[in-house]
Amino acid sequence: MEQRKKIMIIDDNLIDQMITAHVLKSNNTTNEDLLIMENAYLALDYLEANKNNLNAMPSLILLDLDMPGMSGYEFLQHYKNFSQEIKSLCRIIVLTGSDIQADIDRVEADPYVSKLITKPLSKNQLIPML
Repeated sequence: MEQRKKIMIIDDNLIDQMITAHVLKSNNTTNEDLLIMENAYLALDYLEANKNNLNAMPSLILLDLDMPGMSGYEFLQHYKNFSQEIKSLCRIIVLTGSDIQADIDRVEADPYVSKLITKPLSKNQLIPML
């Protein structure tokens, strides 16, 4: 039986959530469950609640940087507190509309971020990462 991959989308913007989900679903070669989180708090709650159920962990997290309440930067700070086992299971790709070099440098320096992709997301940007 093929194990399904879970992809977590953390984005407060409904339109960006829809675009990201559409790009993922339009790729016929992947078999994923999408976990859509409207904010970083919900994402951290999910990860914490499932920390002992590794099958529930996403293999990929698509993280928006600019969110109210808790930003993507703050999410990354909290994410560092999870076990190494969880961090090794979950790759993080940051999605951002920012072109501020300081933001880009900060994200690229984070050891848990695999890639930075500028919004709007396109299939050509994301599919090679899958």
